[in-house]
Amino acid sequence: MAVDTTVPDPRPTRRWASLSVAAGAVLAVLTALVVTGVGGPETARAVTAWGLLVTASAAAAGCVWRSRGFTGRARWGWGLLASGVFLWGLGQFGWFTQWTVPGVSGNLFPYLGAPGLIGLVVLIPAGVLTLPSASQPLVNRLRSVLDGLLIASSLVVVAWVFVIGPHLGDGGPGPAFYLTLIFPLADIVIATILAYMLPSQRRRHGCGSDLAFFGTGMVAFAITDLGHVYLELVGDFSGAPLVHLPSLAGYTLILIGAIRPRDGDAKPLDLPPGVWSTAILVPYLAVLAALGSSVMFHLQTGHNHPLVVWGRSVLILLIVGRQLLTQLENRALTRTLESRVTERTAELHAREQWFEALIRHSSDVVTVIDADGLIRYQSESMRRVFGYPPEAFVGRRYTDLVDDEVALRLAQAMRQVAARPFADVTLEVVHTHRDGGRRPSEVIITNLVDDPHVAGFVLNTRDISERMELQEQLMHEAYHDSLTQLANRALFRERAATAMRGTGAVTVLHLDLDGFKRVNDSLGHLAGDQLLVQVADRLRGCVRDGDLVARFGADEFGVLLLGEDENGAEPVARRILDDLDAPVMFGERQIHVRASIGLAGTGSPEQAGAAEPASAGAGTAQPAIVEAGTAQPAIVEAGTVQPAIVGAGTAQPAIAGAGTAQPAIVGAGAGDRAEQLIRNADLAMHHAKASGGGVFSGYHPRMREGLVDRLELESDLRAALENGDLRLHYQPTVDLATSEVIGFEALARWPHPTRGMINPLDFIPIAEATGLIVPLGRWVLHEACRQAVEWGMAGDGRPPKMSVNVSVRQFDRADLSEMVSTVLAETGMPADRLCLEMTESVLMTDTEANLEQLLRLKALGLTLAIDDFGTGYSSLAYLRRFPVDTLKIDRSFVERLGVIADDTALTDTIVRLGKSLGMATVAEGIEEFGQLAALREMGCGFAQGYYFSRPVPAAEAGRLFLEGANA
Repeated sequence: MAVDTTVPDPRPTRRWASLSVAAGAVLAVLTALVVTGVGGPETARAVTAWGLLVTASAAAAGCVWRSRGFTGRARWGWGLLASGVFLWGLGQFGWFTQWTVPGVSGNLFPYLGAPGLIGLVVLIPAGVLTLPSASQPLVNRLRSVLDGLLIASSLVVVAWVFVIGPHLGDGGPGPAFYLTLIFPLADIVIATILAYMLPSQRRRHGCGSDLAFFGTGMVAFAITDLGHVYLELVGDFSGAPLVHLPSLAGYTLILIGAIRPRDGDAKPLDLPPGVWSTAILVPYLAVLAALGSSVMFHLQTGHNHPLVVWGRSVLILLIVGRQLLTQLENRALTRTLESRVTERTAELHAREQWFEALIRHSSDVVTVIDADGLIRYQSESMRRVFGYPPEAFVGRRYTDLVDDEVALRLAQAMRQVAARPFADVTLEVVHTHRDGGRRPSEVIITNLVDDPHVAGFVLNTRDISERMELQEQLMHEAYHDSLTQLANRALFRERAATAMRGTGAVTVLHLDLDGFKRVNDSLGHLAGDQLLVQVADRLRGCVRDGDLVARFGADEFGVLLLGEDENGAEPVARRILDDLDAPVMFGERQIHVRASIGLAGTGSPEQAGAAEPASAGAGTAQPAIVEAGTAQPAIVEAGTVQPAIVGAGTAQPAIAGAGTAQPAIVGAGAGDRAEQLIRNADLAMHHAKASGGGVFSGYHPRMREGLVDRLELESDLRAALENGDLRLHYQPTVDLATSEVIGFEALARWPHPTRGMINPLDFIPIAEATGLIVPLGRWVLHEACRQAVEWGMAGDGRPPKMSVNVSVRQFDRADLSEMVSTVLAETGMPADRLCLEMTESVLMTDTEANLEQLLRLKALGLTLAIDDFGTGYSSLAYLRRFPVDTLKIDRSFVERLGVIADDTALTDTIVRLGKSLGMATVAEGIEEFGQLAALREMGCGFAQGYYFSRPVPAAEAGRLFLEGANA
């Protein structure tokens, strides 16, 4: 198989055009030299001889170059063509050297004539026949050879009658003359083979321009050889240079065709059928012309020349051979057609069987109904899908075999598509199975009445029972909790929105389990899941069938009460708390569950919330939610009704927003109002949880105001941090031995432009919750260190000891030590003058990570202190393990020194503990001299408190550092 391996040239057309112009220029020069006869006849013959040799060599080289772009038969074919062209040119060169040529002695023709004849008669035809062509099988190639011989022989006879015969007179030609006839015959045969090959090659493969140039060159050779025959006939060779000019053109054309780049995008040649029919008749037309010429020759001369007789005999043999090839080809074609018919018949039968099997085993039931409504075809799958035999349907009306409702919908659908050929419509109906079961089905009706192969409506019916079940299952999973099988938040919201579109009251209970995380942490998540399932069951038992219980996620549940306002929902909330109060058994272990419940209702356009949560706590009665203006009973506790708490002996409304009742929900759509109602219940739940848990609380707008206030405070804190509105106050630390101020604790203060000074207890938790504590802590550390260095430069050059609090959230960041190191470098603060204070929770959370963090901080050379020591859960083992330098005794121990002996003993124990561990002790919150005296007696080293100074701004703190505090 031939494979094209030529690498595409990026500029092939331009290069080919340049080479073609150069070859044409050389041809033009040679032609001019020969035609003008410059230098005389001998020069013309020499130019022609050497021109033939050079152009033949160039054409052969081009064929060799062409062959390198192919593999297989194509390479061999072009190689044979190159050899044949070169040898033929060499033979022509040898013929010209029969005359005296300067620089050449003797006669070369005896040595070059035979190779030239072989090149033309053997090698070139062999090369043409070797070239691969899917459109030229062996029989066609042989037939093209016979056609060429028929045309060539016919032309010889015609030429003899009209040209050669009249010139011979009474004498006969010599043997050399008959030898020269071989050359034009070979040219004509080769040109004929190419003429048959090229159109088919172009039509099938879109290529063949190279062979077109080669064929044109062979036509040029034929012109030269016919002229040579004429020279032999007249015996005058003076015009040989002119006669051989077409050969020069032929070699040039072969060269141009060989070097022409192949165009892979050439469009295939699509010739009209009449052209092919005419081409097939050309050999027969040539034969008819030869026979007519021979008859005319006989009528004119009264006898037949032997060449004419032999010519007719050769034509008859060639025709017989061609007919034999045609018969062989027809027999092969017949066998091929019979084989193809057999194969197609078997294929059609197999396709029929395949189609029948597909229809039989298809999940679709195929029904064909004609325009009159009668069933013309019913697939076998009807038996498998719906249980009915298909033959029971054929010939009957489909609408008579199905339920009336299904028949009506099918008839409407068929009328819908009847007006539009090939239209289709899809509908879902419920068919009855033979066993009586109902099967949801999808029916696709297609109008194929105008299709002659069908001529009816095609119904594709599919059982979609499993799909509907899966759809229902997916719908259930999308709207239900997988663990408890309760509704989820999405379904709860939709049901609430639907209920709020009506006129009845709607109340939402938002329930959160108290301490559920401890169950997961202590007993595992499996026990926690079982607890949630039992809680879900108890919640179902506390509501009516029309109410909805949902799990919002984790340990949060919701209850939607329809037709109940908040007053009617309170007994449900109490019942839920009472039911949850009963212990839950896990093996032999009892678990008591408590919950916090928030209520929000829309029973009336206006409502008032409750100020204090009610309680279901065991043993004690808590104040109830009080309806505006009247005293209501509290919860039912162990069968007794407790009175509500009232102010100054009169029943007062629990909460009165500015003396008026507040609207329950303000919102445009029912969905938004439902979401708002759920959020209100969530706020009320958090209010109940903040009250200690185990209670329920109704919603009041002031709860939302508190949330909004917190959000505004968070936004203002972020802006204050970005704008530098925060300030630092400094509380001095006094050495109890010398009464000198040895350092300060930096405390953040926020002077709000509208709220005034914000208490740190209000904004520090917000910073902790939002992560703002990290940039806030860095700012505090940087500003405190900068201020300490400034004070040191104003004093003795040594900055005071500066203490800065570090949050647990800051310890969560791995770059804490790098941040501290950067601040020390930026401010010039000596590391040994900085003390970082942390609470005991740092020692108890993520112990290994925090220990590594503390060791990195300690490696910087700074001091570490535990703030509010004694109020947490740190153990002696942790104190020994962590690199702590200072214990700060909490103010709760200091404020009662000298009043309660146990407190004095505990403070003394902490001081002694610090000494035994090599740690300094700092007492916080000293406000009286007696506390100071007691601490000095215990041996406490350092102290802070209002007795010395409140936290003061930087200017006043600097004065205290330079002048000292009152001790």
